[in-house]
Amino acid sequence: MTDREHGQSLFHDGLYKKAIIEIGTLKDKLPEDAFASLAREVIRRLSDHPAVLSGSIAFPTDAKLDELTEALMEPDPEAGIAFVQRIRAQGASVETVYLAYLAEAAKKLGKWWEEDKITFTDVTVATGHIYAIMRGLKPLFIPAVATRSQPSAFFTAVPGENHMLGVSMVADLFRKEGWDISLKRGLEHDEVVQYATVARTPLIGLSAGGEHALVPLAQLVIALRISVPEAAIMVSGAILENDYDNVHALGIDIIPEGVDDALMQARAVWEQSRQRSQFG
Repeated sequence: MTDREHGQSLFHDGLYKKAIIEIGTLKDKLPEDAFASLAREVIRRLSDHPAVLSGSIAFPTDAKLDELTEALMEPDPEAGIAFVQRIRAQGASVETVYLAYLAEAAKKLGKWWEEDKITFTDVTVATGHIYAIMRGLKPLFIPAVATRSQPSAFFTAVPGENHMLGVSMVADLFRKEGWDISLKRGLEHDEVVQYATVARTPLIGLSAGGEHALVPLAQLVIALRISVPEAAIMVSGAILENDYDNVHALGIDIIPEGVDDALMQARAVWEQSRQRSQFG
């Protein structure tokens, strides 16, 4: 993660508001237990972030964390973002916001939830707001692509999927067009996130089968958004035939209409990443 220290105004209000709408759509469409699993993913992924565990981030006081956590539970999505914008204006780096304030607020939510101090609704509202704030912070993260001589991507299937033929064919076609493609098979959820975090490719391509893959896909997208916020995510596969609207509600960057469209949009992502890394 690299912060554009001079760019606090680069918080993307459009991405934030779009994420709020997407989360509301998922909450309406997914069963309660499935949506609860997404809330738990936000809490776990932030609580276990390596930078948080290393203690390299300066943490706020308990009083400030309580204030933020309570603001995040407000039905009004502007309450939490107003707090974040205030501490950014006071000089907090995006890493501090991301890994100290939001991560610690997520941990506090998890603790309060376990202790029955807050309701399921409180948790889902707050974690939804945390996730949306993170989406809005994306423009502040500079991709680490300046030293790469060719476009690169990491392709894999959603955990639990056994069919890799489609994504393997796409990987081969991308390679023919000059892309450096890492194709990984049989990875579990945490292994996908760990590899993506190490590889730091500007594009992550995920293949998903039928409707059964929606919840694992949603969990994986949330985990990747938190762990590799600067990366664009592309989704392909049979899931798009019958569950396009729900996949679209995940805020996927690229849902290609075919291989040519995938290549065109992926190339645009690469060029944008290069520009941001060179001029950020």
